[in-house]
Amino acid sequence: MIKEKRFWIGLSLVNLVLVALFGLLMRSKMLFSIPIIDYRNILSAHSHFAFAGWVGLGLIALLVYDVLPIEQSQRKFYQIILWGIEISSVGMALSFPFFGYNFFSIFFSTLYILVTYVFGWVFFKDLKKATIHPVVKRLSIGAVTFLILSSIGPAGLSYIIITKSSNSLLYRDSIYTFLHLQYNGFFTLAVFAAFFSYWIKKGFLIPPAAKRFVFFLLASVLPSLFLALLWHNLIIFYIIAAIGCLCILLSAYFFLPVFRYSLQKTFFDSSIARTIWTVSFVSFIVKMVLTVGTVYPPLGHAVYGARPVIIGFLHLVFLAFVSCYLLSNIIQEGYFTVSQKVVAYPFYLFGLGVIANEVLLMIQGLEILLKTNNPIYSRLLWGVAIVLLAGALTLAFEFYRRQRVNKKAAVFTTAS
Repeated sequence: MIKEKRFWIGLSLVNLVLVALFGLLMRSKMLFSIPIIDYRNILSAHSHFAFAGWVGLGLIALLVYDVLPIEQSQRKFYQIILWGIEISSVGMALSFPFFGYNFFSIFFSTLYILVTYVFGWVFFKDLKKATIHPVVKRLSIGAVTFLILSSIGPAGLSYIIITKSSNSLLYRDSIYTFLHLQYNGFFTLAVFAAFFSYWIKKGFLIPPAAKRFVFFLLASVLPSLFLALLWHNLIIFYIIAAIGCLCILLSAYFFLPVFRYSLQKTFFDSSIARTIWTVSFVSFIVKMVLTVGTVYPPLGHAVYGARPVIIGFLHLVFLAFVSCYLLSNIIQEGYFTVSQKVVAYPFYLFGLGVIANEVLLMIQGLEILLKTNNPIYSRLLWGVAIVLLAGALTLAFEFYRRQRVNKKAAVFTTAS
């Protein structure tokens, strides 16, 4: 295990606890009168810190320590970058709940963006010099490129705030451009860059289907952005969106044999990691199918107009796909292994929360579309938020407890 990677993975799990806490506070505010909590401010803290402090920090750590050769990943520069991401993330987590959008929260948000710019510049230079499989290199370049391009969204929102514009279309375009380039660009491509890097390290050859999958996945990102912009009702947008859908379908088609191949017992050292990875990549397939479905106007309007459906889709990617992949990677690295046994209960608890959250949001969204929504779902989702927080807490607790246990065992073995 690389000591630096272990440090950042542990810190990202602590950040996940804070993300889950913000989620519980939001659900609590929807049910109870809590004057000291401003829902919009907590929502801003939750979303910004989830993107930067949990998934952003985790994925960038994987790109550094799983993709780059060790002589490059051990450079002090990447430690500075990761600290920059953590400091800016914590700054947003501490400023948004109390002040909303003000000087401090905007400062830390801007700092995060600037840190990713610097990271991208040096990371691209290191990728160019490194001997890395072309599939992994293309995915890594694509991931960081879309991470940088996603700042177009915050730039649009900043323009609206500075000019006090009431342009609702620009607001929606900025939000959905940011979300798309993060979710379907940075998140997705970084996950597969780390996955195929692991694939190669296990001694497996990259099959032709995987190369075609990566080609169409990369090709789908920009044109499929127009699926979120169809409310402009421009024919050219529908044409570009249709091209994006075709690329998505082709990438999904070529992904299926890759998926089947990786389910072999020899691919994963742990059955728990294999199970969580399966949940992650089944969620990826569901995400692809749902994304293509939004090209149908009635469905697209319903999806982007129903809040629980939007939240359900975002959580499908954020929790079920990306977070589950990060957790499977953590298990594979042996961070939860003691005496060749994996401490499983935190993953089952957190996984229960993820699945229950998706099921309830899906049912609530369908009922809203059918105009039969029942208020009980808000209480059930509040209970699920408690489960997710408990799962995140046990993950962080067991991570550090197991590190101490393993360290003591190593000292005892050396002394013997």
